[in-house]
Amino acid sequence: MILIPFLLGISATLTLPPFYIFPLVIPAYGGLFLLLKRAETPGQAAKIGFFWGWGFYISGLYWFVIALLTDPDRFAWLIPFALFALTAVIALYTTLFAWSWFRIRLHGIGGAVAFSALWTAIEWLRGHLFTGFPWNLGGYVFGISDASIQLAAQLGIYWLTFVAVLLGTICVVHKRVAILCWALLAASVGWGAWRVHQAPQEFVEGVRIRLVQANIQQHHKWAPALQMQGLQAHIDLTQSAELEKVTHIIWPETAVPYVLKENSTLAVRLGLVLYPGQHLITGVLRGDQDRITNGIAAINPEGKIVGAYDKFKLVPFGEFLPLRWLIPDALETPVGMRDMDRGDGAKTLDWPGLPLVSPLICYEVIFPELALRGDKKPAWLLSITNDAWFGNSTGPYQHLAMARMRAVEQGIPMVRVANTGITAAYDGYGREIARIPLNQKGFVDIGLPKAAK
Repeated sequence: MILIPFLLGISATLTLPPFYIFPLVIPAYGGLFLLLKRAETPGQAAKIGFFWGWGFYISGLYWFVIALLTDPDRFAWLIPFALFALTAVIALYTTLFAWSWFRIRLHGIGGAVAFSALWTAIEWLRGHLFTGFPWNLGGYVFGISDASIQLAAQLGIYWLTFVAVLLGTICVVHKRVAILCWALLAASVGWGAWRVHQAPQEFVEGVRIRLVQANIQQHHKWAPALQMQGLQAHIDLTQSAELEKVTHIIWPETAVPYVLKENSTLAVRLGLVLYPGQHLITGVLRGDQDRITNGIAAINPEGKIVGAYDKFKLVPFGEFLPLRWLIPDALETPVGMRDMDRGDGAKTLDWPGLPLVSPLICYEVIFPELALRGDKKPAWLLSITNDAWFGNSTGPYQHLAMARMRAVEQGIPMVRVANTGITAAYDGYGREIARIPLNQKGFVDIGLPKAAK
């Protein structure tokens, strides 16, 4: 009763990046359907759902532990909480699903459809309640190829999740209909291949962007003796060969590990890195003694901040501490004694020399609804992040897949710059333009793709 649903939850993780073992949707979701069919009480069904979810979240979010191991002397006490307790709390969503399904259990083809619809509804709740956490939705299995991900342009990630669950569930309900559903999937992949093949790859005239990945390890990033060294690493990569051919340089989240203020010596120093007409777009801390935000600043050669954005979707337990009043002051947490402040909200920005852009800092890219913001549609998406917290785990690949999905959903390019990787750029069809692999130092120059047609 415990081990089988736990293992089925793990199999669902293996359908997602970086594994993409697509056929495992059958045991992952079809197996859960059969287990719940045999449940005799609501409590038994809830137990099955809980252990399925616990297996899924422990195997998919084990990198929580890696984040804490960046400073084990201070945060090792949180490891059992992060690996077992926090994942158990998230597994309450699958518990709720299983309990609810027991109450309305349907059979046959209609049952498979209702099962998939209820699953998707609960996943939507996971993505929105209590600040939301839509990480590793089942629909990300379709990121396995350029052809299969094209469905996102029509359906979006939540409908793709419905399709993934249905493809698994229908196989244990009706074999002939299952063959039809998988045949339709094959046809949709064929359509996706045609869509990608016939789509031209065009670039915005007069824009050339340098993406910089300095590969600063997390335990070095905030060490006072090494902060300036990390900043200099970004400067050195920026001033590499053929900088004069570039119009914009992008650094990752908190690449400038200091509070950046208008007309400051630091701002002027950053401006000196640039040629006339160029702009630096970098992750920074913004604010003063009363307010600190995780932000982006666009800086011109004179050191003037000509554009800015402050993150407003903050990471629970990373940038703010839920229920902080329950935590004794003597216990050190990754957040510290003070939460980050939220920005004013979602924005589409007009930065010098660039089409309209929607910026997404780290965690914000996992939320589909944040990609299009404001009263004007952006021409491209910019995601800056510091994935050093993930270490050498599946986390950076999961995070990258979500960024790519946003590009295809909206039909506009995604430029993603990460501290330790994976830095990458995609056009509006999800085709990769460039990449700097995980844990490698370097830079890459790209043109900015035009939106999909």
